[in-house]
Amino acid sequence: MGVGDGLSWAWSRLMANPLVLFVGILVWTVLSSIGFNAETTVNGETYSYGLGLGLLGSLLSFVLRLLSSIALANVALRTAAGQRVTWSDLVSFPNLGGGLLAGLLTSLAVVLAGVLTFFLLGAGGIIAAYLLYFAVYVTTDKGVNGIEGITASTSLLAGNAGRLVPFALAGFGLLVLGVITVVGWVVTVPLVTLMTAYAYVRVQGHDVAR
Repeated sequence: MGVGDGLSWAWSRLMANPLVLFVGILVWTVLSSIGFNAETTVNGETYSYGLGLGLLGSLLSFVLRLLSSIALANVALRTAAGQRVTWSDLVSFPNLGGGLLAGLLTSLAVVLAGVLTFFLLGAGGIIAAYLLYFAVYVTTDKGVNGIEGITASTSLLAGNAGRLVPFALAGFGLLVLGVITVVGWVVTVPLVTLMTAYAYVRVQGHDVAR
């Protein structure tokens, strides 16, 4: 189990089924950001980006983000199991209730922990995001409820920090690289999605389909 092997495996799976995996993951990424709004100032002039949907857009994005986390966990886990993903898998939500609860509680925990540790640069939010990162994968994979998913995720990630922190850092680095290169996220987001499934499967003592 290693970051290099995980990256190599993720790339090979993307190349084996590029249309569904690249396009499907990217469509969900765009949909979950539909309510995103940002502003930047250049030479004294302010430029806004987004659809201007306001609060409605933010709520819509949040709901779509919860749904996308379940759909993409399902796609990534099926790929790790050696199953060829189809378009219908991209709109499948196994254990929907458990996944939604896990995603909702994870989001609340990350925000709350970040606010409480504001003067420590939000360190609590970063730690919470790390410990709960597998929550939706667990609910999708095991069919358990959201609380059990969160508990299992915390146990896995805390108990295997030495092996999983490098994956977290690599994933974060890839996502940052995707953002700063403007279009790089087209590649990095699918890679991180599959690398997460790789780490989740491998840390439990199993191997991914080769």
